[in-house]
Amino acid sequence: MRRNSLLLLLALTTAAAQAAPPDGKALYTTWCAGCHGPKGQGDGPDAKGFDSKPASLAASSYKRGTSDKAVLKIITKGVPGTPMDGYGNKLKDDQRDALVQYLKVLRGEK
Repeated sequence: MRRNSLLLLLALTTAAAQAAPPDGKALYTTWCAGCHGPKGQGDGPDAKGFDSKPASLAASSYKRGTSDKAVLKIITKGVPGTPMDGYGNKLKDDQRDALVQYLKVLRGEK
């Protein structure tokens, strides 16, 4: 009986972990803050090695637009001619969507 209870608990824990949406802030910290900085101001520690400062993601508008579609495109494909790599092959769709939503927080929209 105890073994069955443990198996059920493990199955429920695994299902809950799989169902949890990605954490946009955690993804930002891992993948973006190195260049864009902890508050999205383009002042991350890796930015010092670039010829131009990374974009401020805390700005109210972006050069290529702030619509979900425009931001998702940048995250997915990157920006040619800049150090901004695309993450289409590195992050899943729901993770990139979570980043789009977290960037709204940095812009003060949420």
